[in-house]
Formats: sequence, C-alpha cells, structure tokens
Amino acid sequence: MASFSAFLAVVVTFTIICCTHGQGTHEPTGPNSGKLSFKTPDLSDEEAHSQHLPPELKCDACRVLAYTMKEKFDAAHKKRPSLKQLPESDVIDMLESVCESEWDNIGLKEIDGVKRLSGPGLETKDVPGVMQGGGKWPHRINQQCGYFLGELGEDEIYENYKKNPKKFEKWLCYGPDGDCTPKEPKKKGKKSKKSKTEL
Repeated sequence: MASFSAFLAVVVTFTIICCTHGQGTHEPTGPNSGKLSFKTPDLSDEEAHSQHLPPELKCDACRVLAYTMKEKFDAAHKKRPSLKQLPESDVIDMLESVCESEWDNIGLKEIDGVKRLSGPGLETKDVPGVMQGGGKWPHRINQQCGYFLGELGEDEIYENYKKNPKKFEKWLCYGPDGDCTPKEPKKKGKKSKKSKTEL
C-alpha cells in the first residue's frame, strides 16, 4: 500500500510539473515552433444547430459512408466467397445497418484552420487534435446515408461496388454530381438558351 501511495505521489507531481511548465510564457506555437496546440473547433451557427450537414463537410461524410459501405460489402463477400452476387435482402440489410449506425467515432476536428470531419476512412482520423463528436453529427451522417439510399437505391450502390470495389469511393463521391466534385459557380447575367421546342 505504501509503494502504491509513493507511486501515486510521483505520478501526480510529474503531471503537475508537465501541465504547469511554461505557463505564463509567450512562446510561439506556429508550425515550426516544435509545440503542438490543440483547441476545440469553433462552430458556426449552422454547424452547431442545423439538422443538416453543412455543405463544406459533405465530401468528408460521403467518404466515411463509402468506406463503411465498402467494408460491409467486403466482409460479406469474404464470409461467403462462393457467392458472386449477394442476395438483395442482405444488401438492403447491410446498407440500412450503415445508415442506422451510432457514429460514435465521428466528429468535427480543426486541422490547420480548416474544419473537417474525422472518422473511419478519412486521413483526418490519425491527425492529432481535439475532436468534437456526438451531438448532431450522428444524425447528420445517418441523414446523408439515407439520402444516398433514396437517390441511388441499394441495387445501384451495390452494383457499382461490384464493378470495381477499389473505385467505389470515387464513384459515390467524385462522380459528376458527387459531394467531392468541385461545383462550378453559377454565372450571373447570362440568359438561358432557348430550347429547340421554343424555337
């Protein structure tokens, strides 16, 4: 018991020294200073209160969903290698389970001044920093997943996975209407061309 108390005293002393070392100094904390600085992301009104995913985070959300769907499909095919085509009911169940996930491993992280989602399949997951999870983020990811199922359908999602599993994320997120595809700004002041039927 005495050795445990001594050990605890050493740990507490070490923690106090580490935590208070340098307080009150104004040393630089930039990228070349050799110091790490973590802070909770400052949320905009939309990021804090909206039920919907902010547009600038839809690409990260799409990539998380593509990664998770692919993982489910990969595991199912590995478990049943003799099947070239999974039963439709299995595909529907897998995709619905993705959309009903709790997403306790996803949240917002500020990296180099840019707010990004952090979660499975994203490079941001391994970047040191404070992640703000929970709250509205799980609902927003589930909502985005439901959007994909409603717009694309389970069959189309699975068929595109089967065409080339390695390019599944590219198909889902970087296609012509993908959430990661840069959108061209709408040009103002130009009149729309008349259709052939109007001429």
